[in-house]
Amino acid sequence: MKWIKKTFIILTGLIAVLAISLFIYKEIRASKAKDILIPSNTEALIQINVDGLVSELMGNAISNPNSYFFGKRDSSGVKKPKAWETGLAIPSTLFLFSDKEASDFYYTVQRISDVRRFKQFLKSNMQIDLDLVSTAVEGGFSYFQKKNFALLMNDQRIVFSIGRDSTDQSPKLRALLQDTQSTWVNALNWSKEHSEDRKGDILWSNADKNWFTFDFLNGSVHVDGLLKSDKWRLSEAPKQLKPLPNAVVSAYLDADLSEWIKAQDSLLHRLNVPVDSIYQYYGGYVDLQWLAQDVKQQESIVSYEYDDNFEMKEVVQLQEIDAPNLLLRLKASPHLLGYLPEKLFYKFNKSNQADLISLFTGKEIATDASFDKAKLVFNLNYSKAPSVTRHFNWLPFFERWQKVKLEGRARDQQTMQLHGYLILPKEKIHALYQLLED
Repeated sequence: MKWIKKTFIILTGLIAVLAISLFIYKEIRASKAKDILIPSNTEALIQINVDGLVSELMGNAISNPNSYFFGKRDSSGVKKPKAWETGLAIPSTLFLFSDKEASDFYYTVQRISDVRRFKQFLKSNMQIDLDLVSTAVEGGFSYFQKKNFALLMNDQRIVFSIGRDSTDQSPKLRALLQDTQSTWVNALNWSKEHSEDRKGDILWSNADKNWFTFDFLNGSVHVDGLLKSDKWRLSEAPKQLKPLPNAVVSAYLDADLSEWIKAQDSLLHRLNVPVDSIYQYYGGYVDLQWLAQDVKQQESIVSYEYDDNFEMKEVVQLQEIDAPNLLLRLKASPHLLGYLPEKLFYKFNKSNQADLISLFTGKEIATDASFDKAKLVFNLNYSKAPSVTRHFNWLPFFERWQKVKLEGRARDQQTMQLHGYLILPKEKIHALYQLLED
């Protein structure tokens, strides 16, 4: 029996050494992350707890080996590299920053540990063959851009950008890689200052001290946040209309948005919405109900063709489309009905009951116009439905969300505290893995 005792002692010692080594390694990586710098003109920051997420995924993988260790192969039978096999020296905390000059884009500068592996990762997982599609940039860099995603790299370092349009990012990326960073500031300190020192797997914060955290659990993502604006006034005594029992999406906001609406002047005018009229007649409450079944609408399609005299002629054809079955209710003066456009993305019919205006894409629905007391100034509920996923299939991963709930409470008239969650299909599998898997 002595050999069993001896074996047990040896195994215990090895496990202890491994645990201590991993702890020291993790502390070293965390210490290095504290020195990461970002530009001093940063407008918004995304902070990702890489090591924390990896630890969670490893623990979940041990409990669910079939989901993790039998990876999918492509048509040639080659196993695809996993998300962590990138060839990049990713730090324990990853920061993506957006600056005041290009607030619609986020950037991150990283070190390359294995160029070959990085190129293979892009080729296998994103169908990007850098050797074929990248272009040379002065300074010994290679540049690639596809729509709103871009990268600039050499053999040691790389900078990424992702944004809302396909503007050429090569000058900006080159400037970031060649910057000496002498005027940059500590990323972690910036984050703490602008997010009330919140913790989360992913933390977004901006210069106005608004923030969101996302915590990935098994089967769900929990969300917390803080939104502040001097252009709204949240209700001190919240109220709500009763939601429709068959709505797959229901949401309401009890707040005076007059000043905020006024600030959206250019956007609303492009949508042919009279800003001045909404600002004057809006009564401080809005809610949305989305019913399960789509409705049919006629849409005018304009095309051009040559007539018999070879002159260009405009041709208008009616086409039947599937439109979401929406009911939008606003507390407002009935005078607003005459100023609202008939079509805003879809054709809306209009009606009013006292100071409650209803806009609906389908048939008119009889609803109770009386308000109930509420604890929340904002509430959103979504249950997965084909009619919704069909219209939002352009959003990444949207078809995987089974249920979404988001609640907002007023901290004061300008500040809303948010809390909610998003449910994914597999309750035992880590939410991040469910989003990353093919």
